[in-house]
Amino acid sequence: MKIFRRFLLIFVALIVIVIFYNQIVVIQFGTNLITYLKYSSPITKEERAYLKKHGVIQLGSDITAPPISYFDKDKKEYTGLIVDYANYLSLETETPINIKMYPFYDLVENLRKKKIDVCDMFPSEVRATEFDLSIPIYRLKTVIISSKKKFSGLRADDLGGKTLAIPKGDLAEEYIKELLRKHNFKPAKFVYVDNTKMVLKLLQSGEVDGAIGDEVVVSNYWKEFDLYETKKYNVELLYEKDVVLAVNKGNKALLSVLNKGILQTKKNNIVSKVQQKWFGISESIRGEGIEYSAFINIALIMILIAGSLYVWNYLLKKNVKEKTKEISNAKENISLILNNLNTALLIVDINAKIIEYNKALLSLITDDEKTLTDKDIFSIRGLNEILKEKMTNSDFSSVSNTNFVSICNNRCYNVKISPYISKSGNLKVLSIDDVTEKLIVERKLHQENKMMAMGQLSVGLSHEIRNPLGIIRNGLYLIKMDMSKESKNRAISMMENSVNRINNLIEHLLSFSKPTMDRYVKEDILILVKNTVTLMAPKLKAKNVHLDFKHKGNKFVEINVESINIILINLIENAIDSFEKEDSDNIITLEISAEESSLELTVSDNGCGIPNSNLESIFEPFYTTKDIDSGSGLGLYLVYNEVRKFNGDISVDSTVGVGTKFNIFLDFEMGKYER
Repeated sequence: MKIFRRFLLIFVALIVIVIFYNQIVVIQFGTNLITYLKYSSPITKEERAYLKKHGVIQLGSDITAPPISYFDKDKKEYTGLIVDYANYLSLETETPINIKMYPFYDLVENLRKKKIDVCDMFPSEVRATEFDLSIPIYRLKTVIISSKKKFSGLRADDLGGKTLAIPKGDLAEEYIKELLRKHNFKPAKFVYVDNTKMVLKLLQSGEVDGAIGDEVVVSNYWKEFDLYETKKYNVELLYEKDVVLAVNKGNKALLSVLNKGILQTKKNNIVSKVQQKWFGISESIRGEGIEYSAFINIALIMILIAGSLYVWNYLLKKNVKEKTKEISNAKENISLILNNLNTALLIVDINAKIIEYNKALLSLITDDEKTLTDKDIFSIRGLNEILKEKMTNSDFSSVSNTNFVSICNNRCYNVKISPYISKSGNLKVLSIDDVTEKLIVERKLHQENKMMAMGQLSVGLSHEIRNPLGIIRNGLYLIKMDMSKESKNRAISMMENSVNRINNLIEHLLSFSKPTMDRYVKEDILILVKNTVTLMAPKLKAKNVHLDFKHKGNKFVEINVESINIILINLIENAIDSFEKEDSDNIITLEISAEESSLELTVSDNGCGIPNSNLESIFEPFYTTKDIDSGSGLGLYLVYNEVRKFNGDISVDSTVGVGTKFNIFLDFEMGKYER
């Protein structure tokens, strides 16, 4: 947060400096900082090539606007402020500039017709669409003059319905029309003349209500028309605007050269020198209010920034308080949740010292300790007994990402150790979960599922037992009869085979039904599958299903027999139920690839298939699409649990109307380690 605030303060300071410097540039040069930097560079090679090809620049000005620009009859030459300025501009751009003068309306027309390259004018939105405009040269005021006999003062918003004399093509006409239109005032009536002198004549003769002209030009005629000394006329400001140079649209090279020259003349204070020559002052046509306005803008910006920083700081503090409260509440909630868990959780360092723990840990220990913080986990009775089976204090620092089951005091605990990286260093999280009841429930669930399966199998096995019983009964009947010794021996042999057959069926059924421990034995996988198929034979026969068994790899594998029985019985039974009718084409394929302590098992069928919408739910407990009397919804759930118990993977691929394929991988070595 401190770094962010420091960065923000630096950023705000830079913005203030840029804004302040921009205002200084506006005051001194009448343009913004970006434009100033753009045109402060020297004239480029491309621009010099353009000037060389173009030749003399033809600059036009208003011939009727003394002392800005006019024709001196005595000297018989063009003269005025704009002429002197053009001479300086010629020096800065290193290009000759020729002056041509016309009445203002003709001046603009000649620029449109490209008889001249440049002319000076007031900028406006309309003119900006037709011409490219330079940065400002200087500022001029345009005034409204009216007779005191008619009006106490004629301001801009008083011009509606008035008759006004104005030089033809003057910007004031566009300005007044737009102003009156915005305020829904009656339009003014304009009388167009060729120059400002004729404007004043019409005003003096009383033919118009008001006269429009540039202040410095009007001032040039004041003696001749006796406007100010007699105090007969009102003079009101209409607007104050920059004067710029205009070039035809698209002439970017010439505009860039002119802007660079104008900026350089401002840096050399040429405008002030020229003004002093013609008026004896240097501020009359710059705009007296520009510096004051600029400093007001700076002050307002500074106040705005200061206010923004204050508000931001206030909101930031408020937000920090709220977030701190939220974090505190969240911490309390997390602590409450952790302390209500049945799983013991500990954070310990690499030296096995306890940093934090929840209340569930207290139920595991036998020591009467007020606090366990900073205690060695191997020094705490109860906790030490749970851990010492798999590790000691000396090798604890090297243990990471470990999961094991510990048996202590007839209770079963699932212990998990995970790394935890924090600012305090490399720590570890221990979770100890008492899974005794869970394992008991799972064992009962397994056994109940086996009993349910046995009940279903016994229906079919009863038919299998009845057949050899019939053979035994027939054999007894033959023995009772007087028959040859050879016939008696044959009958006895048939009876013995039938007894063995019944015995095998009962042994398979008892072997499957009795509860077993999670022990691992080296088993012939072919015999295990054969026994399972024998149990499932009646159901296979009932649906006319052919089971095809394929084996590769090791024959003897160290496995958990009970888990394999649960997986095979449930998957084969599920495959049998997928056949909706008896058909000679009903096929179940069982493929087993065996290694020394792992199995890859595939059970596939060409039954009805499972819809995609059901695939995500088939391993959930009690989920079934069968009739309530046909399934509990626990078969595939038990299969999934057995697979996960041995760190295995199970996947299913099914297409409706084509069939289903279950792929299973079991790692019994990993299962033994974890359990």
